[in-house]
Amino acid sequence: MASVTIRNLSEETKGLLAQRASRRRHSLEEELRQILDEAARAEAGNPDALEPLGSFIVRITRPGYDDVAAAIDLQRQRPDRTLPVFE
Repeated sequence: MASVTIRNLSEETKGLLAQRASRRRHSLEEELRQILDEAARAEAGNPDALEPLGSFIVRITRPGYDDVAAAIDLQRQRPDRTLPVFE
């Protein structure tokens, strides 16, 4: 397993995390491990982590981007991101 060192964490933050761990009956180390695992997995499963939808829309509507329909079709073909269909 990998190790991570976090420097310059405030004592207040460390204390709050320790209290959270205590409430959940975990060690501080286990609580931090769970927080980091959850955050990493949530972002990995979120297609907007790659490019938020708003950024995509701005990018394809700027001058110089010729074919908006082609860009949307490309996004629809991506298996990791489904665009909404409005009927």
